[in-house]
Amino acid sequence: MTKQWKRKNIIQQNEVTKLSKKISISEILAAVLINRGIISEDRAIRFLYPALKDMPSPFLINGMEKAVERIIIAIKRREKIMLYGDYDADGISATSLTYLYLKSIGAIVSTHIPHRLKEGYGLNIEAVKEFRVNGYTLIITLDCGISNNEAIGFAKANNIDTIIADHHEIPDSLPPAYAILDPKNDDVDDFKMLAGVGVAFNLIMALRNVMKHEGFFSDMWMPNLKDYMDLAALGTIADMVPFTGENRIIVSIGTKVFNNSTRLGIQALKDVSSLSGDTVSTSHVSFRIAPRINAAGRLDDPNLGVELLTTDNPELAKKLAKMLDKMNTERHSIEQKILRNTIELINLDPSNMDSRGIVLASEEWHPGVIGVVASKLVELYYKPTILISLNNDIGKGSARSIESIHMYETLKSLSNYLVSFGGHKFAAGLVIKHDMFDMFKANFIQLLDSTLTDEMLTPVIYIDQVLKFKDITKNIIKELELLMPFGPGNSEPIFVSNNIKISDPRVMRNNTIKFKAIQDDTSFDVIFYGSKEHIDNLPRHANIAYTLRNNVFDGYDSIILNLKDMREVQN
Repeated sequence: MTKQWKRKNIIQQNEVTKLSKKISISEILAAVLINRGIISEDRAIRFLYPALKDMPSPFLINGMEKAVERIIIAIKRREKIMLYGDYDADGISATSLTYLYLKSIGAIVSTHIPHRLKEGYGLNIEAVKEFRVNGYTLIITLDCGISNNEAIGFAKANNIDTIIADHHEIPDSLPPAYAILDPKNDDVDDFKMLAGVGVAFNLIMALRNVMKHEGFFSDMWMPNLKDYMDLAALGTIADMVPFTGENRIIVSIGTKVFNNSTRLGIQALKDVSSLSGDTVSTSHVSFRIAPRINAAGRLDDPNLGVELLTTDNPELAKKLAKMLDKMNTERHSIEQKILRNTIELINLDPSNMDSRGIVLASEEWHPGVIGVVASKLVELYYKPTILISLNNDIGKGSARSIESIHMYETLKSLSNYLVSFGGHKFAAGLVIKHDMFDMFKANFIQLLDSTLTDEMLTPVIYIDQVLKFKDITKNIIKELELLMPFGPGNSEPIFVSNNIKISDPRVMRNNTIKFKAIQDDTSFDVIFYGSKEHIDNLPRHANIAYTLRNNVFDGYDSIILNLKDMREVQN
């Protein structure tokens, strides 16, 4: 697929030199920081060295004081609190974190995650009825709730207070909750991009602050917030929110806590993911840990994920982790089958290739897996994609988008065709009646065809800087590691070098291709995933876009360039 190369920003050399000198870093690192909008000395230091002390006050989130006050009343009165979370890894992490904290300070607390197929997304009236019968007087929704007006209204009518701790887009009318914590409802930019678990972490941070001030911990142990950051990092990474601002602090510190976590569920997940003894990175969490937690919510009972992350029984932790591992294998098999089917459908109908979006439906698709498949189709075709699983007269859909289209706002503009919908810019869910599918698809495609240009449908590689090979050193790579952890909103820096001579291409193991890149008197090994066919098509001279890393193998230390794209040049 053809890709656009764009410089992140046009920056002034004097700004680069100034920041470089102020905090004693290379001009290469200074330029990367400025590309990310980090110009001041103070912001640069806070970005390069994330610290808990730099987290903003949780009371800047609207509704926080009211929420904390209500929870403290519930604890003092020995009220029963129900934590109601979403069925993905973010919601499961948020629920587990909040449960463990409240339990540690003596609250009477239980958890419930709705079954995707039996209950659907968010708080529902039947669940509230059950909570009422069992004597719960406070519900805290985690990573959901902001669009559940009917269920929350029913709870209020039955003398059950609800605190919403969510991060999804704000609907036109807010639920009648006792307190609403949703950064999308605030004017403070620091919180806008929090995951659901990030909102939950701010809630326990605020709760601890008030209880400490009121002397609650004068005669008992005070929980250490850092002990909960492994779960905060897990949900934040899994939900693919930008690794900037407060999220950067959560992920940076949280992954360190994750690596040293004594939590039995975390240890068991690392074991079944073949990560025992390894340093777990954000990519390990994204592609090996989180999918196993998500598998429970996609195929079976998501409460298994909470049980795993909160258990203090080592045998149960091992058993649950193995169950999730097995579900993840099953999930992958179903996913591959649906992916093959969707590609066949796209190829069979030329209009799918010609239109600027993809909308497909089937009665044979598992609704818990289509979101993953939709993401893969976006990677393959770089088009906004909606997949719908049909069951009798109702369809449940998952939508995934690209940079140029805000999926939630798009669905909002077509809401008259939908039963319900929710989500954010890049991902959303929807429910639709079967007989509305054709009209919805036609209008969705028409909207995209009139909005998206060819340029918008071409993936972009954002270039941080053009480098000469002679300027690439191990010290530079070590400096660039200060930018980690990489992820959404803080992608690994991509550099370009021009007029490169390519020689000695060869296929390595695991479908890796390696070739020698030469510029003037300096050369480096370049690697990328490919096949013998790619070797046959390699140009002799090219401009190359790449990331940098230090490679240690058999005691030998070398610099490797990870190829992102190349453009042939005539020489």
